[in-house]
Amino acid sequence: MTLVTFIFVVIVFRLFSLQVAKSQWLTSKAAEQWYRDLPLQAKRGNIVDTNGLVLAKSYSTYDVYVKPNRVNKKEEVAYFLSNTLGLSYENVLTKVSNTLVSESLIKAQVDNITSKKIIDANLEGVVLSENSKRFYPYGNMLTQVLGFTTIDNIGQSGLEATYEKYLKGINGYALEESDVNGVKIDNTLSRYIPSISGMDLELTIDANIQLSLESALNLLMIEQNPASATGIVMNPNTGEIIAMSTKPSYDLNNLPRNDVETLLKQARNISVVDVYEPGSTFKVLTTATSLEYGVATINDRFYDPGYRIVDGQKIKCWKSIGHGSQNLIQGLNNSCNAVFVDLALRLGKDRLYQSFANYGLGTQLGIDFIGEASGILMDKDSAKNVDVARMGFGQAVAVSPIQLITAFSSVINGGNLMQPYFVKNISSNGKIVYEKSPTIIRRTVSEKVSQTMRMMVEEVVKQYSGFNAFIPGYRVGGKTGTTQKYINGKIGDSYIASFIGTFPADKPDYVVLIIADEPGGNSYYGSIVATPYAKLVIEDIISYKHYQSNNLQEDLKKVEKNVSMPNLVGLDIHSAAHMLEDLDLQCEIEGDGEVVTEQFPAPGTQLSHKAVVLLKCI
Repeated sequence: MTLVTFIFVVIVFRLFSLQVAKSQWLTSKAAEQWYRDLPLQAKRGNIVDTNGLVLAKSYSTYDVYVKPNRVNKKEEVAYFLSNTLGLSYENVLTKVSNTLVSESLIKAQVDNITSKKIIDANLEGVVLSENSKRFYPYGNMLTQVLGFTTIDNIGQSGLEATYEKYLKGINGYALEESDVNGVKIDNTLSRYIPSISGMDLELTIDANIQLSLESALNLLMIEQNPASATGIVMNPNTGEIIAMSTKPSYDLNNLPRNDVETLLKQARNISVVDVYEPGSTFKVLTTATSLEYGVATINDRFYDPGYRIVDGQKIKCWKSIGHGSQNLIQGLNNSCNAVFVDLALRLGKDRLYQSFANYGLGTQLGIDFIGEASGILMDKDSAKNVDVARMGFGQAVAVSPIQLITAFSSVINGGNLMQPYFVKNISSNGKIVYEKSPTIIRRTVSEKVSQTMRMMVEEVVKQYSGFNAFIPGYRVGGKTGTTQKYINGKIGDSYIASFIGTFPADKPDYVVLIIADEPGGNSYYGSIVATPYAKLVIEDIISYKHYQSNNLQEDLKKVEKNVSMPNLVGLDIHSAAHMLEDLDLQCEIEGDGEVVTEQFPAPGTQLSHKAVVLLKCI
């Protein structure tokens, strides 16, 4: 009797477990046995520029499946599919013959023409499921910004990855009732759950200006032969990124997936995720900070013999013979290292580091892009006077290009550090569900200092090293930069050349940054290697946006080619420099020698006044 009672209790407990405790799980398992589904992948949302031009979209493709238990003529089906889809007959036959599974994927993302051939063949047991594939109408434009997706349409890099949850949509399913072998049961209902397309992104990018930037960088790559070239165009008043590119790049429709090293290297958005020593472009920030804290005025005078001694170390000016006596405006125009050593030491470590924080250096700006770099700042407590001195002219500090252009923008836009961003709004079925507004992070300088800085950077272009960005009839400001790279902790023989410019100089609408890493041409100076290509972009903007010129005839006289380049090879550097100065020409000096060994351009070349030439003294 006890045994019977025990068995009865066990049976009751088992029934309770099956019918109550595990009922939901068992129902789910039963559904898996009786229902077969094919996924209906959602289309990713479109990405468009600020004018509505499509930069990334999806188009319909089809995944080809086979249901082995429905296929009677397996060899014929395998032969047709392998020929039509360009697959191995043996591999297809194996899948067609495997009756232990309900369905097998033969090939994903088959185009419409091929899919129609399969549909028209009316093969028993072969079914197609709608899918989608990403397409980039402009090919290799915005390679690093847009990024790309996996073959399964999952955002893998760039904005495709950053905004994955908005772009991906919700997949649907097609379900049908089948027996245990996967064969559809006649006279049963199928269920169709449609997919929901992803949301659309409207970017701050202007495709017309982006194409101009891409063209300028391509030309830079050809003429200057750098390891890479990077450019950004920003609206300084809002933080909107108008254009951004890095070369070399690849066609987003033809990714080098079989070359992972190239894929990953060229997919890096250097403008956002990498850092570099900015060199002389950083002097704009030091100048503005010095004016803001009142440690200098534009009329202060500085004497440069070609170097400064700090903590017993000799810090050289790029011009080994020195710039002599000059005021602050001339110091920025001449890009004199000695002046900026003095300014940094006047500011002192505390105020200098506070300015770094104000400009957003050493921290993320919150740009809507995965992998934003914070920059690299030396630990404040470890920084010595000589380190502070070098920071004043853009060494011993590393920033990302987006940090530099954002900080520079604050200096010339009235003093507001704006948060940079790519996405203007997100919409679903034409209805905007999110809209980004310009965001002020903090103030960096006063309006008065900003006004002074606009004047000073315009002088750099009108009179000095930035003259290669001068455009007759238009007001352009800017600053050149040349940085010697560190390799394994030591200064090497490689350089970074750059130029950051603003237009119109008096009331800026655009800031343009061009960076050439390790140029391999005749020069490595920013005035020669980077500045002319920023000028090309600004000229295109002038034409595209229909800016009107002023003082055109007067400005044209400044660029008339009426100065003949003299032969300076063999002269001592002092005599050569004075001869160029008398001709109203400017020079960049390479090397510490006393005698000119090479010059660029060649003797007899016709130049305009204020043109920049290169003298090598090696």
